Amino acid sequence: MMEPEQSPWICHVCDKRATGESTVCSVCYRTTCRTHLKRVSTYNKQSGLYEINWQCVFCVAEEALY
Repeated sequence: MMEPEQSPWICHVCDKRATGESTVCSVCYRTTCRTHLKRVSTYNKQSGLYEINWQCVFCVAEEALY
């Protein structure tokens, strides 16, 4: 039985190349390495609850401006 091919991906923050499972930012949905992801608590207006999401450093910085 053949192993599935590992597709390479590139972090949109540092351009690091990797294979295997990738992680995406919950705001911009871009592939990001773990080094540039932060766990952030965000308020969900529909449910009225806070949720923990992974966000890239660019999106975290952008939200800090508001």
